[in-house]
Formats: sequence, C-alpha cells, structure tokens
Amino acid sequence: MKLRQLQCFCAVAETGFNISRASSVLHATQPAIGKQLRQLEEELGVDLLVRQGGRVLGLTDAGERALLWARRTLQCSDNLRITVQESSGDTGGNIELATNHTHAKYVLVPAIVAFTRRFPKVRIGLQQGSPEQVAELVRDGKALAGISHVPPHLPKELVAVPFLSSRQLLCTPVGHPLLKEKELTLAKLAAYPLIVQSPAQVLGARVVGKFRDAGLQVNLAVQALDSDVKKAYVAAGLGIAIIPAFNYSAKRDRGLRVRDVDHLFGPTPSAVLLRRRSYLPRYVYDFFEQLDPALERTRVESLIFQDK
Repeated sequence: MKLRQLQCFCAVAETGFNISRASSVLHATQPAIGKQLRQLEEELGVDLLVRQGGRVLGLTDAGERALLWARRTLQCSDNLRITVQESSGDTGGNIELATNHTHAKYVLVPAIVAFTRRFPKVRIGLQQGSPEQVAELVRDGKALAGISHVPPHLPKELVAVPFLSSRQLLCTPVGHPLLKEKELTLAKLAAYPLIVQSPAQVLGARVVGKFRDAGLQVNLAVQALDSDVKKAYVAAGLGIAIIPAFNYSAKRDRGLRVRDVDHLFGPTPSAVLLRRRSYLPRYVYDFFEQLDPALERTRVESLIFQDK
C-alpha cells in the first residue's frame, strides 16, 4: 500500500467523487488516479467505491470505514515530516488557515502582523468560507487550522479550542429610537426590521432562535453573509443588526451606534479548529498565542490528544 494510493482515494472522496477535479488537485491524469484506486482495492481485496457506467457515485460501506483510516495515515505522514523538519532546525514553513470574512479582517490581522515580524520565513495562507466550510477544509487536510465560530455539526475528526468570547452588540443608525430605551428587550427589538445572517449559518440561527424561543415574530429585512455587510445595510437605514463586539469601532463606524445586548443573546465564542492527534510545528503555537494568550501549547495539545 502506497501513500499515493491513499492520497488519490481521499482526493476523490473530498472532491465529490469527481475524478476530473481530483486530478486537478493532485496534478495527475485521470487514468493515473483510476489506476491507483484499482490497485488499492485489489490490495485490500474489497471495493471501496460505488461505480456505475464508468462513473464513481460514492463510497461502499468498506470505503466509508477505509476513508477514516486513510485520512489518519496521511495525517501521520504529515506529522512525521513536520517532526523531522523541526529537528533539523529549519525555522521556515507554512501555516494554511481556513477562516471566515469577519475573523480574517478583525481577528487575524493583528496576530498575523505580529507573528510575521517574529517569523519572516513562515508563509501564512488564508482560505475563506462559512464555519461549516472551514471545518471541512481542516478535516480534509486542506488547512492546518480553522479560525471561526464553531459550526453546529463539528466533524468527529476535529476538536474546537475556544477563545475570544465576544459580547454581542445591537447596531443601529445614528438617532435610532432604540438608543433612547432604558432597557432593551427582545420584544422591543422585534418591532424593527432585522438584518441578520442566514438562519442556516451559526450566528443567524442563534439570533433568530432567541426571538423564536420567546414566541416573537421578526421581520427579516435582509439576510447578509457577514457583519461588514450587515453594518453597511444598517447604515443605509434598512434595519438593525446584532454583531460581535470586535466587529465595531467607534472611530471607523462613525455612521453607526451600538448598545450592549449580551444579556439577550449571550457571548459568541470563537474557536481554533484542529484535526485530532495532529502534530503542529512550534511556530504554529506561537501564532496561536498571538491570537489569544489562553491558546498556550499545553492547553491546545491536551485537547488535540485527549481521548474522545
């Protein structure tokens, strides 16, 4: 059994069983990938893929089980490579991060600036997506770590290390009636159009769920992808929004006003998403501590390597 066979098997599964896309990811021809897959199945003595008319449609039951171990095997290979590189004293490397727009702009920038001054030979790459997509990128080994809110369904191969618990703010235009209220309630907020992330996303579902649990109907004026878009629509007078505190700056957002509504929605923790039992270079832990001193190595490792 060869690592290349496992790479082909995982790539086909992770690209939706599209051999053409898998060949692009692996920089290989489609016939070469097909040959590697057949050799792997022959060696194991079982079909891993469901095929029909020359097309791959999915995984067999054996393929589902094999995929988990194939990913772990490739992860162990990565761990070995990283360990050897560190023992050679090489201070260069890469940190491939998966994140969403809000964390990329407001959380990661100061950490990356400080880190690159200390480790100029380490390249940092960013991939963006929803929390669900961030988790998939980390699970599939396409990113070393994810920085986002925790998705509703965290893959079992991952662990979430919480940090940066941010208070929630009501965001309104200047002069909005809610700014004069002595006490804010969900009922008072529900009287105005609400700009919210899609209820299919983590924060959108949380905000809408609070109103629903209180038996309140909300007027969803606009469904926005991220907090920057929500602020733009609030400034345009389309409604009010709930945003994390780190997303607001009185100096930068001069056309907006905010009030604390943490008592209504509760804090929203961010998290570092990592593959279980993954070995990380020392400089990665230095980067985590730039994000938050609470992300110290002993704490992170205890979570990565703990038994589920």
